[in-house]
Amino acid sequence: MFSKRKLLVGVCVLATLALAATAPASYGGGDELETYRVTLKNLTSGQPFSPPVAATHRKSIRMFQVGGFASDELAAIAQGGDEVPMFNLFNGSPKVTQAVDIGKPLTPLEKVVGSFTDTVTFDISARKGDRLSLATMLICTNDGFLGLDSVKLPDDDPRTFFVNGYDAGRENNTEISPHIVDPCSALGPTPLPGDPDGNLESGPGVTTHPPERIQHHPNISGVGELSILLHGWKDPVAKVTVELLDDEEDD
Repeated sequence: MFSKRKLLVGVCVLATLALAATAPASYGGGDELETYRVTLKNLTSGQPFSPPVAATHRKSIRMFQVGGFASDELAAIAQGGDEVPMFNLFNGSPKVTQAVDIGKPLTPLEKVVGSFTDTVTFDISARKGDRLSLATMLICTNDGFLGLDSVKLPDDDPRTFFVNGYDAGRENNTEISPHIVDPCSALGPTPLPGDPDGNLESGPGVTTHPPERIQHHPNISGVGELSILLHGWKDPVAKVTVELLDDEEDD
């Protein structure tokens, strides 16, 4: 018999063990480091977000690009909520100043589940000319995600970005429980039938052949076990605020 409480405890323990990982600022540009405060807020009522990954970096490296094809690292986020491959990719690049793995998911708007809420705030270092990228999964989808693609950092006044949902083009939008990650039941608006039942990310009927380009997500259609009313959304799905901290706030 499905136990929502049991699954939820498992999700909370795993996320707590992960914690937030941060790669030290390493780009050898010689410019002075500045610190930015980034706040990500979920604006949807039925879509939890997987643990986000963010980075400050040179323009020549990207997490994703709308109209391009998803990398395996982005697919890991969009299909399974696994941010570690992307974090490791950016952590190991000389083009990156700092990479941050938030280490915990976000709940839907105004929902609290254990220690998880709909908002996360973190600080990140950058050098002059750096861009900011961020990616996280729309958990109650097959391969939906959201993020920032190499946006400019603010000079003085804070900048606010309203973010839409995207489809990674790697998995068919079947919207059935065996193809949706189990935390959708624990953190989302309602348990899905059969959970916990894992998450099949590839195979006949699941994998998109050939892969499609990253595009605006068509939203929940109701063809499977996801609910248009409960899991659907209206763009934007998130708000991201980026603020340059002064020296006193850094201390």
